[in-house]
Amino acid sequence: MKIALDVLGGDNAPKSNLVGVKDYLEQYTENPAELILLGNKEYISKYLKSIQIDQSLITIINTTQEVGIHEKPSRIFKEKPDSSLVRSIQLLKENKVDAVLSAGNTGALLATSLFLLGKIPNIRRPAFAPYIPTRHGGFILCDAGANPNSKPLDLVQCALMASAYTAHLNTISNPSVSLLNIGKEENKGNDLIIQTYPLLKKHLNNFIGNLEPRYIMEGKADVVIADGFTGNIVLKLTEGVFSHIIDWFHDLYFTHVNTEQQSSEFLSILKEIQNSLDHEEYGATPLLGINGLVMKCHGSSTSRGISNSIYSTQKAIEDSLLENIENNLAQHMDLTQEAIINE
Repeated sequence: MKIALDVLGGDNAPKSNLVGVKDYLEQYTENPAELILLGNKEYISKYLKSIQIDQSLITIINTTQEVGIHEKPSRIFKEKPDSSLVRSIQLLKENKVDAVLSAGNTGALLATSLFLLGKIPNIRRPAFAPYIPTRHGGFILCDAGANPNSKPLDLVQCALMASAYTAHLNTISNPSVSLLNIGKEENKGNDLIIQTYPLLKKHLNNFIGNLEPRYIMEGKADVVIADGFTGNIVLKLTEGVFSHIIDWFHDLYFTHVNTEQQSSEFLSILKEIQNSLDHEEYGATPLLGINGLVMKCHGSSTSRGISNSIYSTQKAIEDSLLENIENNLAQHMDLTQEAIINE
């Protein structure tokens, strides 16, 4: 099993990626994946030596270009073919690795994957489906930013792909699916939502109807479906609210409680909640619909996030995630054929 890691991707690259590699190899000692690291070979080799990594499971491939966070995604594969991001995906296309992992520019990763790997047969558009943790176990949000302008058939395919992914994550055989809406009534919402509802009802026996945003953290659904524009707002708002509330609790506690009265038990609980809500705890998520396993982790990932992301990528390979998604879509050929006709 081989995983290509875009060493230069992410806000804290390259050090966070390389320390994450060390953490992964030290923590997951039983049948670890072979890691292909792409970036500046001289720097990577020197840094790996300085932090004393066992390099028996590591191969380094030198690249000469780097993808910035603000660059135009659609031009990256043409203008920077020797970047660590593009070369990683090229390795996957050539079947030299089993998966790609990157914390880099999401748009560039998606555009390059589409150009080099293409889509799963009969899929209209890929989707981004991050895991959102809650006290009830969490849920998958799909789409969370890949397609801001979706059609009803796109959302149904999102539901089919995300259902397969949820089953992979949580071993749930029949995950419940809801449609994010301003109300629970079937006739509420904009044209996209109103037209999507009956299609979901027809093609998913686990569709439980519309879900209002106020209830998304209550464990009512395993998968929450939205168009990419709405989903991305929900994702970023949720992350911001999590962070704000944790900081707020922390500031209030240390402002109003003197040192002698501070409870180690309370601080321990607060830390536990913070860790549970931390995206780094759950690792990378796949770009659903891409004809290859391309895993994306948060751009601000630290070494802990990278380590967990390498492991989640390994698990996706072991569990044949890509094949499971393809099989789930194949069971609804009438839907995918309709999508092709209406393309």
